[in-house]
Order: sequence, then structure tokens, then C-alpha cells
Amino acid sequence: MTHRTDSKFPIPADVEAIRGIVRDVQDGFNNNDAALMNAHIADDAVVVNARGAVLNGRRAIEIATEDSLAAGYLRDSTAYYELTDVISLAPDVITARKNAWSTRENAQDGRPPEMNALYIFVRRANRWLVWRRQNTLIA
Repeated sequence: MTHRTDSKFPIPADVEAIRGIVRDVQDGFNNNDAALMNAHIADDAVVVNARGAVLNGRRAIEIATEDSLAAGYLRDSTAYYELTDVISLAPDVITARKNAWSTRENAQDGRPPEMNALYIFVRRANRWLVWRRQNTLIA
């Protein structure tokens, strides 16, 4: 299947791939599995976490994730995500927004999100990767 260059909407297979990445991030977070959470991070990724720390490169992101999930401040936390606004910027670049809640009940009850994130995904070697992510807690 080829990508339509005349549309801002990605093809369904690409959207499903992006949804799978976000699902892996959620599952990794909820199971304290830093490897799964970061399985789709590009080597040259930049992530701004919910505390505002800028993490440059896959290794820095992995270290911060391992530290916060294993014994850190996120160890007992959970998150439930909803992917929205999936838009193609170019054939190999997709941007998307993710809403997040700390409990499944909050997500299902229609409560406002507690956090949101803006992602930029890039396709490299026929695989989608997280290239940029900005997380923002909502007061």
C-alpha cells in the first residue's frame, strides 16, 4: 500500500502502526516495562517528559524511563491513552496528539484528560518511530 501524498490523512495501515506504538507505550508504562515503553524510540529522538525535563537521544530516554518506572516516582502509576489528531505532514512524517488519564475509569467516564502529548513519528527503514514527544500535565 502506498502513501497518498495529496492528503493530510495517513493511510489506515500507518494509523494502525501509530496506534500500536502508543499502545506499547501505555502497556510498557502500566507494567513498568521500560524496554517495551521505549521499543519505538528513534536513536535521535527528543522527549520532553511531564516534569519538563528534555531528554536527548534514545539512551537518555531509556535511562530516565528505567529510573522512573523501576523504583522512581512512576513505579505505582498507571496511564490510559487515547490517540487523536493523526495527521500526515509528509510521506514519512506523522504528527499525533495523545490524551492521557491516570485511571481507566477517568478515561472511560469522559473526564477531561490529565495530560496530553504531542508526537512526531518518522518512518525509517520501513518502520514508524517516535522522533519527538512533548508531554504536558493539565492542571
